[in-house]
Amino acid sequence: MGDSTFSGGWIFAFLIIAVIFGWGNGGLGGNASTAAFATMADVNSAINNQTTQNALGQIALSSANNNYETAQLISNQNMQMMNQSNSNLINAIQGYNQLNTSVQGGFANVSAQIADLGYKMENCCCSIKTMMLENRLADVQAKLVSSENANAIFAQNQYLLSQLGTYTPV
Repeated sequence: MGDSTFSGGWIFAFLIIAVIFGWGNGGLGGNASTAAFATMADVNSAINNQTTQNALGQIALSSANNNYETAQLISNQNMQMMNQSNSNLINAIQGYNQLNTSVQGGFANVSAQIADLGYKMENCCCSIKTMMLENRLADVQAKLVSSENANAIFAQNQYLLSQLGTYTPV
């Protein structure tokens, strides 16, 4: 068992130094009276006091270590919560960006479809107008042919009637 600053082994060194240099002028080479020597009760009291001081020092050190460890745990927990919060924020921003891209792509698609619909409607209207004009032209041509046939028949009838008018039946 090695002696450390907080163990009780150094007390004996203190007692030897106290005896050599004089504890209350009663050390070696000093004028000592019997009243100046430490009694057994004084030595026991000093040892008990030193043991109490050592125990209090150990308690204070343990408390300081516990406080430091608690502060480190709280700091680590705060760091983990901050990292998680940052990660959640990044995920939310990426989600909004993806949503924005999807919405823009959707609107671009809708705009293209509306433009295509306008083009198709214009072609459809032109086709309908053209078909209606073609139908009217066909109707007019049919009437023309019918009228030409009627005129031809009329002209033939006139010729035939004119020829019959000179012919007298017997």
